[in-house]
Amino acid sequence: MIMSYRQGRKKVPYLSYLLAGLLGLVLICGFFFVNPSQKAVPTNPSSSTLVSSVSSEESSQQSYEPTAAEKAYLAERFAKLSAINPEVIAYVYAPGTKIDEPVVQTGDNSTYLDKTFEGAYEPYMGAVFMDTTNKQDFSDSLTWLFGHARGSLVPDSRMFNDLNFYDSQAYFDSNPYLVIETAGRNYYYEATYFIIVPETTDLYRTSFETTEDFRQQLERVAGEAKVKKADAKIDPSDKYLVLSTCREEDGSLRANLYLRQIPDNELPQFLAKHADKLAYEPTR
Repeated sequence: MIMSYRQGRKKVPYLSYLLAGLLGLVLICGFFFVNPSQKAVPTNPSSSTLVSSVSSEESSQQSYEPTAAEKAYLAERFAKLSAINPEVIAYVYAPGTKIDEPVVQTGDNSTYLDKTFEGAYEPYMGAVFMDTTNKQDFSDSLTWLFGHARGSLVPDSRMFNDLNFYDSQAYFDSNPYLVIETAGRNYYYEATYFIIVPETTDLYRTSFETTEDFRQQLERVAGEAKVKKADAKIDPSDKYLVLSTCREEDGSLRANLYLRQIPDNELPQFLAKHADKLAYEPTR
């Protein structure tokens, strides 16, 4: 299915400003995507080598620094991905799900609706992409990643199809973590809110005028969330990643999963506790 996306920084629905020719695509959910990067992918060392022995007091002052092993892994990983598509900026995977894709960013929010990661233009295919106005270092208050949902219309159901399963509290609780790999480092996230909204929602924003503005946004999301983390707390200093796709049962709806980025000062303890749940396992 084709989703609605932002164009520019206006707080408006994405698909509303796409060419009329794209409107007919809204009712299509699912498509086939092939990612050749899975061949001979090096083993991700992050889950076993990033954790050092630190006390709780020490860890609160720690800053994240990739190990030599992680840097080598990422260098090899992104050399292969960049050779396929130089617009690659990241790789996203959620352990326990089929969310397992390279991420691109370009000068608009329409190209990768139909353009595959490998560069072919095929309707209903596309690639996972970051909103064109977001920073590539994942430092925005809200960073948006968009991807098609591969539903019952096609035999391949990877990309963001599994995102829709987060509407179940049991699934949400069983698959809470997500990892973003970039050429320089990894970012770690925990699922916080799952919300279903119309494609015309005004929640699609990438910038906020004040911290209070962002707090109000988070409070609204928390209030409207269908599923949420039991002990979620709203802190406008946190950064969030939002994965967005369509709902198969209704092409006018969007499934948005909000995930809190684990701050660097929390990473030593987080990795020590959850390392076994963060390892990359190819789904292909």
